[in-house]
Amino acid sequence: MVTAARTNRFLKDYPEALIGGCGAVFVGAGVSMGAGYPSWATLLTEVGEELGVKSGELHDLAALAQWSIQENGSATRVRNVIKAQIGVEYAVPETLEIIARLPVKFIWTTNYDRLIERAFGGVNRPIDTVSGAADLVLRATPGATRLFKMHGSVERLDDVVISTDDYELYRSKRGAFLPLLQAHLSSMSMLFLGISFTDPNIKHVLSLIRESFTSAPPEHFAIVRPPQREDFKTDTEFDARSTQHKLWSRDLKRYGLVVVEIDDYAEVPELLKQIERRVAARRVWVSGSWPPDASGEIARVYNVAQAIGQLVGDRGLDLVTGAGLVVGSASIAGFLDSLRSSGGWDLERRLIARPFPQPIPGELPDRVQWAALRAELARIAGVVIFVGGMKINPATDLPMVAGGVLDEFEAAKAAKCFVIPIGSTGGAAAQIADGLIGSAIDASGHNAMRPTDDELKEFTRADITIEEIVKLITGILTRIDKRD
Repeated sequence: MVTAARTNRFLKDYPEALIGGCGAVFVGAGVSMGAGYPSWATLLTEVGEELGVKSGELHDLAALAQWSIQENGSATRVRNVIKAQIGVEYAVPETLEIIARLPVKFIWTTNYDRLIERAFGGVNRPIDTVSGAADLVLRATPGATRLFKMHGSVERLDDVVISTDDYELYRSKRGAFLPLLQAHLSSMSMLFLGISFTDPNIKHVLSLIRESFTSAPPEHFAIVRPPQREDFKTDTEFDARSTQHKLWSRDLKRYGLVVVEIDDYAEVPELLKQIERRVAARRVWVSGSWPPDASGEIARVYNVAQAIGQLVGDRGLDLVTGAGLVVGSASIAGFLDSLRSSGGWDLERRLIARPFPQPIPGELPDRVQWAALRAELARIAGVVIFVGGMKINPATDLPMVAGGVLDEFEAAKAAKCFVIPIGSTGGAAAQIADGLIGSAIDASGHNAMRPTDDELKEFTRADITIEEIVKLITGILTRIDKRD
């Protein structure tokens, strides 16, 4: 029960921190080891054997590196070992792929490898790597996540922290990292991944929390895996390590860490996917279109989209938009009205726009670029509401269903978004609603991706009012918020 309560607390509180812009991540050695990189002990096994120290006798690894440096007259031997074993590019683990998709502004790590940078590169997301004290004074790239490699990076082996000297002189050589880390530990909710009580680097980081907060530290989370019997050769060794782990887990309370225990590291991606879903559920994409110069239902389509934008703002959700001329601008107008009336002009965080570049007259749009934008919008959003979806057929000069909105529906399904078509607004929305009624797509439960058949039919009613549409959407959004 205690473990379940802590997990539920993590799944509730950490997404809120991310949504509020105050969620950070600390990546420990376990994440890199899961990708194939060696542990500290394995990394220095060869160095230890050269000094006559067997692998089972490796306890103070920083001291071992120090002895090697003293024995060889320089750090070249140790650096070559790091280059050979950490310079290899293993596959990026799913855990870091998910982290790269979350709205995390700050990531800290004591690892030397480039897994995090490569994870962000995989989704074309900018990241600023700060691996030395001199990097801290460089101007941050606008919109980029900052990665603080507080013990250095494999590309700069002359500046890594590994020996006793490096730790003892940390404050004089890399001390500029410490007040920034302490500021993040005091003002943000930090998620610790891949840490264990055998990691010497973690002891260093946790001491900074105690240094700043002797009592009532801020709340952080740590996903940890207790020792398993299959990890050890004997029952005695397993029992000893289990006892140490339990004591260490309890001790983490002193640092404000809520421990979320897992039986297997394979559970971490699923936990993070739940975090991603909960963050996405707070983002609503209003998709649709209507020809600005077409007669008929344009006023109703505009008013429905504006009312939905207002609802998104009133519920404290984020608006995702492709900034189209009618549906996009109307939803933005309603959203701004909500923020203006509440005094919450937090547009930089809450309005997420990906405008579609329009071609010059006579030219065709860049379909590849538009497809990428649609996929990006669907990835960001957890809920997609379809309004209208019409365009002018250039061959006949008559209105027709907008194929682009149907493409956005397919992108939303691929991203497992919850889709809400307002069928009464016609066009693609009506076509989508007709196709969903009676479909095999889940309408209830944890994996629900659409309204119930009764709700879809209500949205399709020709005489449904805007107030009724808003009320129906409100009920669905409330249900989505509670499903996890």
